[in-house]
Amino acid sequence: MSDSPAPGTALPPSRPTSRPGPVRFAVVGTNWITGALIEAGRTVPGFEVTAVLSRSEETGRAFAARYGIGTVHTQLAALADHDAVDAVYLGSPNALHAEQAIALVGAGKHVLAEKPMGANAREVGAMVGAAAEAGCLLMEAWTTPHEPNARAIRDALPDVGRLRRVVLAKDQYSSRYDRLRAGELPNAFNPAFAAGSLMDLGIYPVALALWLFGPPASVTATGVVLDSGVDGQGTLLLGYDGFEVACLHSKIVPGNVGSAIAGEAGVLHLDDCSVPTAVRFEGRDGTVRDLAPGQSEHHMRYEVAHFVDCLRRGLAESPVWPAGEGGSLSVARILDEARRQVGVRFPADDPPA
Repeated sequence: MSDSPAPGTALPPSRPTSRPGPVRFAVVGTNWITGALIEAGRTVPGFEVTAVLSRSEETGRAFAARYGIGTVHTQLAALADHDAVDAVYLGSPNALHAEQAIALVGAGKHVLAEKPMGANAREVGAMVGAAAEAGCLLMEAWTTPHEPNARAIRDALPDVGRLRRVVLAKDQYSSRYDRLRAGELPNAFNPAFAAGSLMDLGIYPVALALWLFGPPASVTATGVVLDSGVDGQGTLLLGYDGFEVACLHSKIVPGNVGSAIAGEAGVLHLDDCSVPTAVRFEGRDGTVRDLAPGQSEHHMRYEVAHFVDCLRRGLAESPVWPAGEGGSLSVARILDEARRQVGVRFPADDPPA
C-alpha cells in the first residue's frame, strides 16, 4: 500500500466525469444504509445507480429488484471492470473499505466510502495515496458537515463566546448486542470487521469536534471492552486551548444524553451530533433562538450532492471534508490512539506481510 501525501502537498485534479448525463454509481453492500443512500441519491440531480456488488447472487438480485438496479456483481474485479460505472459507494464492513477502494480507484472509479473510511490510519493513508495516484476522487460518507442544520451550528459558534466546555454524545442501543450476549458474534461486535462502538458511533462526535474546532492538542480515552474484544461504549476527552470536548458513545445503552457547546456567552444545544434536527441557542442574557433551518428527511442527499459536484468540478478532494489531513485521516489517527488507550486491537492493525 502506498503512503498518504505529506500535509500541504498539492494533489493533481481528479478525472472529471465529463460524459454527458448523470454520474453512474454502483453500490457495494445490500444492507439498510446502502438502501438509504440510494433513496437519498435519487433526490439529487445527476445521480444514477447502475450496479450492485453482493457476496450472494440471490441477495444481490433481490436488492437489485427492490431498487431497480440493472446489474448484479458478486466479484470486486467484475465491478472494477464495469464500464457503465463512474463512482462506487462502499457500504461494506469497515475492514473491507481499504482493499475495495484501492482496487476501484486503480480501475479509475471514484469512491464514496462509508464512515469510518478505513480500519485505521495506515489504511486511510493508503487509500488517500492510491486515489491521488489514480487521479480519482475519494470521500468519506460522513453526512454531518454537509447538512444545513450542522452548518447552522458552526455559523453560530461565535455567539457562545469563549469556548469552555463541549459535550458531544452518540448513544444508540444495538439489537446485535442481544445476540452477542446470547453467545453469537455479530459483525457489529467482531474485531475482524473493525467494529465496535468507537468505530460505528464514536466517530460522529470525534469528527464533528475536528470539523468545528480543528485538531485537538491531546486525546484521553476510556471504554468498556466486551468479551468479543471490541468496545461497547466509551468516552474521549479532546483537549484544546482553554476548553475540552467530551465525546461520548455507546452501543449498549438506549437513548441519547444530548449534546451542547458551552461558552462564556451562551450555550448551543443540539439533539443529535450526527443528524441534528433541533439546534437551539441560549444566551447568558436570557435570549433563546431556534437555529435549525430544516433539512430533507433524506439527510444523506447532501453528501451525495457534494460528491457529485466535486466530480463535475474535477476536484481531487472535498473542500468540506477532505480524505487526508484535516479530515478523514486526522480522525483515523484519533481513533487509533483511543483504541490503543482502551485496549482494542483489530487484525487490520497488524503490519501487512
